[in-house]
Amino acid sequence: MLALIYFALAACVGDFLCRRFYQFESVAHRCAAAILVGLMVCSGVTYLAGLAFFWTSRPLLWANLLFFVAAVALLSWPKWKGRILKSAPEEAYLKRSKLFLPRPRGSSIADWLLIAGYVVLVSWMMFASFNTKAGKLQIANPEYSDFGPNTALIQSFAVGHNFPTEYPHFSGDRIRYHFLFYFQAGNLEFLGLDPAWSLNLLSITTLVAMLVIVMTLGEVLFNSRVVGRLGSLLFFFFGSLSYVGEAWGTWSQVTYLNQRHFASAIGILLLVLVFLVIRYRAVAAKRAEARAATKPMTAQPNGLPDTAPLAVSANRSGDVRESQIEMPSVSVAIQSTEETRITAEPFIATLRPFIFSGILLGLLPMWNSAVFIAAAAILGLLFILCPQRLQMLALAVTAGLIALPQMLFLSTGSGRAHMPKLLHWGYTIDHPTVANVTKYLGFTFGFKWLLIALALVFATNLQRRFFLAFLSLIAVAFCFQFTIEVLGNQKFIHIWVIIANLFVAFALWRLWHLSLGGTTLPGKFAAIVTTLLIIPGGVIDFFPVHNNGWSEVTYKNDPLMEWLNKNTTPREIFLTDRFVNHPILMAGRRVFYGWPYYAWSAGYDASKRDRVYTELFENRDPWKVYRLLRENGIKYVGFDGAVRQASFIKRPNEQLYATYFPKIFEDKQNRYNSLIIYKIPDAPPANLSSLPEGVSNMFDGGRGGDRGQFDAPTGIAVDAGRSILVADTNNGRIEKFSPAGGFLSTMGIKGTGYGQLGAPNGIAVDKAGNIYVADASKHVVEKLAADGTVVDEWKGPAPGFYGPRRIAVGPDDSVYVVDQGRTRIAKFSAEGRVLTVWGSKGSGDGQFDDPTSVAIDPKTNKVYVADPINRRIQIFDSNGKFLTKWSVPEWGRTHGFEDLAIDSTKNRLYASSANMGAVLVYDLNGNRISSLTPRPPERLDGPSALALANGKLYVLNMIGNRVTAIDL
Repeated sequence: MLALIYFALAACVGDFLCRRFYQFESVAHRCAAAILVGLMVCSGVTYLAGLAFFWTSRPLLWANLLFFVAAVALLSWPKWKGRILKSAPEEAYLKRSKLFLPRPRGSSIADWLLIAGYVVLVSWMMFASFNTKAGKLQIANPEYSDFGPNTALIQSFAVGHNFPTEYPHFSGDRIRYHFLFYFQAGNLEFLGLDPAWSLNLLSITTLVAMLVIVMTLGEVLFNSRVVGRLGSLLFFFFGSLSYVGEAWGTWSQVTYLNQRHFASAIGILLLVLVFLVIRYRAVAAKRAEARAATKPMTAQPNGLPDTAPLAVSANRSGDVRESQIEMPSVSVAIQSTEETRITAEPFIATLRPFIFSGILLGLLPMWNSAVFIAAAAILGLLFILCPQRLQMLALAVTAGLIALPQMLFLSTGSGRAHMPKLLHWGYTIDHPTVANVTKYLGFTFGFKWLLIALALVFATNLQRRFFLAFLSLIAVAFCFQFTIEVLGNQKFIHIWVIIANLFVAFALWRLWHLSLGGTTLPGKFAAIVTTLLIIPGGVIDFFPVHNNGWSEVTYKNDPLMEWLNKNTTPREIFLTDRFVNHPILMAGRRVFYGWPYYAWSAGYDASKRDRVYTELFENRDPWKVYRLLRENGIKYVGFDGAVRQASFIKRPNEQLYATYFPKIFEDKQNRYNSLIIYKIPDAPPANLSSLPEGVSNMFDGGRGGDRGQFDAPTGIAVDAGRSILVADTNNGRIEKFSPAGGFLSTMGIKGTGYGQLGAPNGIAVDKAGNIYVADASKHVVEKLAADGTVVDEWKGPAPGFYGPRRIAVGPDDSVYVVDQGRTRIAKFSAEGRVLTVWGSKGSGDGQFDDPTSVAIDPKTNKVYVADPINRRIQIFDSNGKFLTKWSVPEWGRTHGFEDLAIDSTKNRLYASSANMGAVLVYDLNGNRISSLTPRPPERLDGPSALALANGKLYVLNMIGNRVTAIDL
């Protein structure tokens, strides 16, 4: 009941405001304006009140109390004002009498029947896509993904504490998503409605209200109720040629089911446009009446002149009354100059409705940012094309002042992803040639284009100017990039087609009444045929709504939610699986990182969060994990089957959490995929405090530049002391680790100068301890001493190295280099003298196609070369003479870094396979014996290099940024 009272009060507040600045074409127009304006204004006021009470345990309780008091006071103010100021009843009557404008001829019953039909149809659409049953949300499958962040937002306000507001799927940073509509849905749920009714009540009323405003805009722009009705009805028929079978174009009705806040924002924009059309026609009417005093005026051919005479009263600001004039095909008798004299309206008096319109548009960014941008584009052109520019400037300044803080809040901050350049031709589609853009628009709107062209033939100057202003949305959609999500630009196309439908309706109306050879039958036939060509695509769009399956999400009467409400607070953050929906979110709690698409599309730096998220679930350094948890404000960590078996978590570190942090919830009945929740204390646990800080090792690794971390490493070797050397490619360094994996030291300086490392790839060590590094970006081989000091730099045999990748040392300390860019193998002495070179590009014996590795058998001095694109290993003698080859079909798609390692004591050759995520094992006769993978849950993640030592095979994971040891 409280929710319905709130809704009614909001509508009354909207009506209270609109009555003071706007005039209305109809009662339906007034009701629609009241709903749209009231909800937007009251939502903003309630949210700001909740934000002011963020320090309390229930901010919405105090916010709603304040709203109810303020709303009642505002609505009762005229009564008290009348008593205080003792205004005359006659004055109040005069003000009320100017509220409605005369309308074109037509049936009001037909209007209300159509609106009732809209209510029924829209209600079915909304409840068919989102409903509740037995404590579960029923979300239609096509909408399930989009409802993930929306339902989480709703619940974060309804049963949580989201002040200051954060994105529930990306906690720890301020929200960057226009959220006020979903705030209001959460508020109505807080006041007593269930989630489906709270969201659907808003969705139904605002979408129907928008359609009413579309009807009104068609009526005032084309002076015809029929055009308004037909134009609003065409909203459900996008006009695409989808029925011919090509899957191209933009989304239609599903947009308004997924993005429930979209229609209400469009309604506000259209409401302002209705006001502007009335004002522009009034200006034209004043000019016409001034001319009519001296000469007659002839109607334009379509009977809808720009300058149709209007009876204007200027006693009250923004008060323009327009009488309907049926324009015949002959001149109209004009009254005397004395009878039509008009008193000029003071400039200041005209500003009030424009400023109010600016306030409404300025509130849009937190409701729907795309509509605000669309409004700026349309009104910018109207400023150029139409009169009353000073008033329009006042509107723009007001809107800008109110919108600017919101836009800055949504688009700036440390956690925001880097945005590409604003100008981006063809951003909406792939391969944006002029031909493809034309094809896209032609397919998306089909035969509507023919009718739009016809409408422009019959249109007045005012109507054509408005069409040019609306057409700017097509340019915005195809020339600008405001978000990193392509679908965001389709909103501009949706807004355009809503307005374009009015011109389509006008063309159909003109065809219906067109007389050819004394009969209207050809015109009626053409109108029917074109209508039948338009509607099939819209009919097809309704089938997915009707045939939807459901996905269910529990939102109440759930043991886990009850436990969360009892044992956690709403502001606490959970580290969990990357959920779309989950009882944790439905309990109003927030997760550190939910479904990545939501964060990415909202403009957050998802790649940075990905790295931290992976580190928290994979790193085995207790102190590092604890510090990361505390730095990101994470209070609880949840492990379930999805985390334990996820492809994006290669080595879950649940044992670390079980060892150092208390377990406070365990799903023993497997209702939540065997969920276990660990609590992160404010102070380090006792068993963690006893450990030394800063433990780092190559087995944990992780992407980064700290010690023990890597960035796409590609080379590994073992020195005489059994220490492990790793070529940390993108960090331009060599890291040294103990046989147990502990970090020891770093060698090399990143750079392009002599002895510096650009992109170290392959690495090898000779008997004297010298280290050889193949540097692919500098196109050299660096020779370093055991302590990392520079000994020499080899540039290779003529014409020089080009992308040297791998390196190996033979039993006589000769050095073999895979010169991948030249598709050859180069052999050097330890002093850098070229001994021999062999190989060329191809698939024949002794030829290569981007060779990736070289290994030497110390017993036979045979040279083994990995040729993965040709799916083979080739064997040569030490002088480069071809001996034989082995087929390696398992290499499949090459990843460019397949490596070889030879253990001559066991007669084994090991070959990495990034394609299989395994190491292939052969005997030295080329017989495949087996494949190696680490023990679960460890997995190989882009194996790029191999080394043998200490009874183990060390595998370097280029993608996983770590080393894996496999016992042999």
